[in-house]
Amino acid sequence: RASQIRAIVQEALADAKSHADAADAPLAGYHNGFYLQSADGNNRLVVGGYLQARYEYAYQNATNGRSLPGRNIGSGSTRPDDPGNASGFDIRRARVSFSGNVLSRDITYKLEGDFYGGAGGTFAVSDAYLGYRLSDLIKFRAGSFKVPFAKAELTSDPTGTFAERANVLLPFDPVRSLGVSIYGDIINDELAYELSIDDGSKANTLRQDDTVGASSNLDNRLGFYGRIQFAGSGKLSDFTDESDLRLNNRSFIWMLGGAAGYESQNDSNNAFPSPQSSTSIAGLSNGDGPGFTNATLNGDLYRATLDWSAKWRGLSFLTAAYFQQVNANPGHASSTSPTSITTGPFGVTDAAFFQHAYYAQVGYFVLPRKLELVGRAEALFTEGYPNIGQYYSLGANYYFFGQNLKLQSDVTYSPEDPYTDAASLQLQNASNLTFRVQLQAKF
Repeated sequence: RASQIRAIVQEALADAKSHADAADAPLAGYHNGFYLQSADGNNRLVVGGYLQARYEYAYQNATNGRSLPGRNIGSGSTRPDDPGNASGFDIRRARVSFSGNVLSRDITYKLEGDFYGGAGGTFAVSDAYLGYRLSDLIKFRAGSFKVPFAKAELTSDPTGTFAERANVLLPFDPVRSLGVSIYGDIINDELAYELSIDDGSKANTLRQDDTVGASSNLDNRLGFYGRIQFAGSGKLSDFTDESDLRLNNRSFIWMLGGAAGYESQNDSNNAFPSPQSSTSIAGLSNGDGPGFTNATLNGDLYRATLDWSAKWRGLSFLTAAYFQQVNANPGHASSTSPTSITTGPFGVTDAAFFQHAYYAQVGYFVLPRKLELVGRAEALFTEGYPNIGQYYSLGANYYFFGQNLKLQSDVTYSPEDPYTDAASLQLQNASNLTFRVQLQAKF
């Protein structure tokens, strides 16, 4: 009887405390975004966003016979090695997000879009998903979200030490896709996992009206991805940003992560569903000559990554390796299609290829939590072929109010760029020297 009475009293006290907490909780405020919520916390809206405005300069020299705009040497042609340059101002990202929970703290949602994310600077949706929390171990979400693969991509754009992610990530990065995932913490904030089934690399476009064609999401090219990460010292939440901005940074902390993925590509070139044409493998070392080339992704794709991060006394370190194997789908090639690849996803002789890349970056606060110096080195390889994509970067960041207001600058040199990327001012098969200064405001 005494134990029953104690249990009833404890239950009543707990119930009274929960009601008191709900009554005392502010219904509006700021915490990682501006929020509104109901008194019981079952309905919550968080509004956030960030703006990245920058100045960019690129100096480029043609390599391997490629011509750049330069001095006319007759008949409208240009000297192959004449340098070219470009400069100007740009808005790299202008994003707004709405997130929170509805009806229950376990039913979550996120809607995010970029005012400069689409073609010609139009608005584009990035994340749009609905989630449900069964427990800390088992959570679900469905919609458009980042594929659980590369740590650099999963690290939010405003929290990187460089204005752009590692250059060698692009050929391996699935970025976002439409799909479903299950994720959670095996050990709270120490060991976490995520498994997803989605529409494959870079396939987070909205629902299409057509069911035939490269623009359709209904294409049978499903992707299967899984990632696991472990904080051997410290917490996983310590690595949500790349810099060591901890108030107490005397302890050495580190995190190890890994992921793998598989995407099955169609073997049909003219039937529903149509072959993939929007995704390509970039930066392949050219086996038939100098320089680099790209290939449409029409084979079965296997990829993996490993990464290791560490922080100590204002010093941050991150290194990652990427691997992928593409195997031809024998039924894909079509002699009647001028764009088909006759024997495989690379060239006219290789039915398969293996590509791998590595990078390491370091940052250090010479003025604690204010002035940070950063450096990065990268390399991209295609197995069995001679050309190597290389990047070397140096930069400096000044944090006025942490990640909420910071100024970034960096310079990158590439002896010969393996692919073209407008966001990073890269021109394929050209020697590139790029410089940028970026001001970021985040709320």
